[in-house]
Amino acid sequence: MQWLPPWQARAYARIYVDKKAKQFTFSEAGKILEISDERRLAKTLAMLRSSGYLLVTRDPTDSRRKLFSLIDPVSTTVAFAIQSRAKGSELKDKLEAASAFLEYYIGGAYAAYQYHRYLAPASIDTSVRPNELSTWIALVSNKDTSISINEMPSEKSSATNIHFKTDFDPQLAGDTIAKDGIRYLSPELLIANGLSENYPGLEDVIGILIVQRKELDWDKLASLCKQRNVSRILAAILEMLNLESSRTLFDAKKVRKFGLGANTKLRLDFPTNKKSELPEEVYSRISSKWNVVPHFRRSLLSKLVTDLVRSK
Repeated sequence: MQWLPPWQARAYARIYVDKKAKQFTFSEAGKILEISDERRLAKTLAMLRSSGYLLVTRDPTDSRRKLFSLIDPVSTTVAFAIQSRAKGSELKDKLEAASAFLEYYIGGAYAAYQYHRYLAPASIDTSVRPNELSTWIALVSNKDTSISINEMPSEKSSATNIHFKTDFDPQLAGDTIAKDGIRYLSPELLIANGLSENYPGLEDVIGILIVQRKELDWDKLASLCKQRNVSRILAAILEMLNLESSRTLFDAKKVRKFGLGANTKLRLDFPTNKKSELPEEVYSRISSKWNVVPHFRRSLLSKLVTDLVRSK
């Protein structure tokens, strides 16, 4: 974000007095600002957006129509104060600076990527407090950043895509790791959430397990998986990875520990959103042992093992 020059500040003030933070259309903005030239009006709104004072979305009932809403003055002031403390203008610099002022954590695929460095995701999932969302929008806005919020997609895709989720959970926030001053959910929590909610996805979960296998807190992971009733799923996946590898990646005693006391009478499907995909025969023994049915292709595990283990 950046401070507004006088002519933009006047436009912001006139719209704010009329609309506050309510949504408005392109034509409404023209009437408020008394601008009939569409190109001039578009330039004015575009500069307000890139400066961090305007959110642009698509009308859910008509994707061709843009909807606009201003960021309130308090949020923009706080965002500018944070921006002034950032080491640079890149998103990572803003996230680092925000750590001293705002509560947040990064989860999903982008957090997982910090631990496996395999395939970088297109979007950065950032959980924030609802009352701080407008400050975040102001802070990260620029012409090269696209913003999506909860289920509302961004207007367009950009070089940098950030997805804000207003589902901030203080309990999850207590299980984060700071990397370069930025808060990410811990690898153990990402694995447990991935196995129970498919968020992050299987590829990210496997990536963390392989790359971080010597650094993971296995007792902590066992506890988190037990809480979510996915201990058997984890044990089955570890055995499948051992099967695919030319060497033992995970100690057999460690694998058995996850299944201690588990009730194997109840069948567990994984991932739950791919039940229509038939399980691979090669995993039938492991599947039967843990009563876990894997609904994914063997090629997925084989490729990850090749890329993350055998190639090193």
